[in-house]
Amino acid sequence: MMELTEPFDLSQPAISKHIKVLEKAGLVSRSRDAQRRPCKLEARPLGEAIDFLEQYRRFLEVRYAKLDALLETLKTVNDPTAGTG
Repeated sequence: MMELTEPFDLSQPAISKHIKVLEKAGLVSRSRDAQRRPCKLEARPLGEAIDFLEQYRRFLEVRYAKLDALLETLKTVNDPTAGTG
């Protein structure tokens, strides 16, 4: 666990708490090797999260494009010289 604390400004107990949260979420798994508790990233749940975020990103891009178009229309209606450069 000490090698995990070195790059972060966190104590060993704080790192352990974070790992327990990730383990409960199914994002990491731990095994036992004598006194060590190696951690392993679980790819499937991470992939599912990435897929969800990608779908949400595409959804938001469409919504923001529609908002941009509406704002441009409103700008043109309120200022007939807008967009004529």
